[in-house]
This record gives sequence, C-alpha cells and structure tokens, in this order.
Amino acid sequence: MAESQEYLADSSPLITAARLGKLRLVRLLVEGGAHVNERNQRGETPLLAACRALRGNQSGSTMLRLICFLLQNQADPNVQDKAGRTALMYACMERAGTELATALISAGADPSMEDYAGASALVYAINAREQDTIQALLDACRAKEMNGLAGVKII
Repeated sequence: MAESQEYLADSSPLITAARLGKLRLVRLLVEGGAHVNERNQRGETPLLAACRALRGNQSGSTMLRLICFLLQNQADPNVQDKAGRTALMYACMERAGTELATALISAGADPSMEDYAGASALVYAINAREQDTIQALLDACRAKEMNGLAGVKII
C-alpha cells in the first residue's frame, strides 16, 4: 500500500487521473491546459501511465476512450519511460487487445522500437500470446518496410 501511495505521489494530477482511468477528469485537465506529454520521475507520460494500468477491469471501453482522447490531443505514442518502454509495449504486455494496438499504431506508434533490454512490442505480444495483436504488429512492420523506411526490424 505504501508503494502505491508513493507511486501516486510522484505524479501530476493528469498522470494520476490517466492511470486511474478517470476520463472526465483527464478531459477537464487537458482542456484546462495540462500538458499531455508531461513526465513524472519514472519518465511516464499520461499515455504511458494509462497503457501501463490496463490490467484488470480498467481495460474496458473507458480506458480505450481515454487513451484515444490523449492521442487526439497530441500525446506522443513513441515516448519511452526510464525502462525504454513505449505505450505500445505496455499495451501488448497488459494484453490490451488489437483495437488499442491499432489505435496506437495509427497515431504514429513505432512497432519496431525497442526498450533498453532489446525487446519490441512484438516480443511483448508474443509473450502475452496475443495472436491478433501479433498479426497487427507484423502488418504494421511490413507496411513500414514497404514505405521504404530503413532499419525496420520485425523481431
């Protein structure tokens, strides 16, 4: 419990609201001028915090709408936290599903990025045994490769 309180204490109201899935509060804060790409001490942005919190019953439609709202308001899907993980990696780790992975990719998330341990979103999707998400990531990597972008690695 103390660790949970410490985790919330080092975050801004926007990051905390995003982590807790409070869509209306996130909207109010963003409309009031809160920065959607601000970071806490762990390097998390509101988008990273929301994707990291997807486990359990928060992975429903409200959290998906919250994440899409952040993306529509210029949240950067390629920001890495202090472990080098992106929103797409957390979505794959937390088994958030193809709809969210596709939304992140459509917003510019790079499926070929790697964390500091060398794992990509595809590795996390494989570990989570998310077949549809794996296919969506492979399709995104292929599309990126076909568009002539050098350095795209599938695994």
